[in-house]
Amino acid sequence: MARRGLLGGLLTVTTAAAAVAGVCYLFKEEIKETKTYKDLDEKYDVDKKIKKYSEKAKNTAYDLKDKAKVAAKDIKAKAEDWKASNDDSIFEDDEIIIDGDASESRDYVSIKSDFEEKAEDIKDAAADKAEDIKDAAEEKVEEVKEAVSVKSDDIKDAAVDIKDAISDKVEDIRDITDNIEMD
Repeated sequence: MARRGLLGGLLTVTTAAAAVAGVCYLFKEEIKETKTYKDLDEKYDVDKKIKKYSEKAKNTAYDLKDKAKVAAKDIKAKAEDWKASNDDSIFEDDEIIIDGDASESRDYVSIKSDFEEKAEDIKDAAADKAEDIKDAAEEKVEEVKEAVSVKSDDIKDAAVDIKDAISDKVEDIRDITDNIEMD
C-alpha cells in the first residue's frame, strides 16, 4: 500500500509539474510580455540566470565525462603494469582480496586510492551543483506561480467588471427601448 501511495504521489507531482510546464510553454510569449514577468526579470534577471545555470551544468557534465575518461585510462595503464609485474608491492594503493577458503569466504581489505577520493569529490561537487540548480529552479517556479496567480486574479476581476458594465449597459438599453415604446 505504501508503494502505491508513494508512486501515486510521485505521479501526481510529476503530472502537475508537467501541466504547469505545458501551460507555461504554451503561453510563454504572453507571460514574457506581462509587466510582472518583466519586473521579475529586471529584479532577479531570470532569463540570464537560467541560461547561466544551464551552461554551468552542461560544462560540469562535460568536465566529469573528461575526468572519468582520464581515470579509466589511468586504471587501464595500471592494469597493464599489474599484469607485467611480479612484485607484490604494486598493489599497495588498491583493493586486495585475501583468500581464506577460496570457495567458502573472502575477506576484502579496501585501501582508498587517490582515484576514489577524486571520484568522491567530483560526485559531491556534482550533487551540490545539481541541488543548487534544483533550488534555483524551484524558487523561479514559485515566483512564476505567484505571478500567474496574481495575473489570473486580475483577469478574473477585470472580467467581472466588464460583465457588470455590460449588464448595466443592457439595462440602460432596455430602459431606453421601454421609454421609446411608451411614447
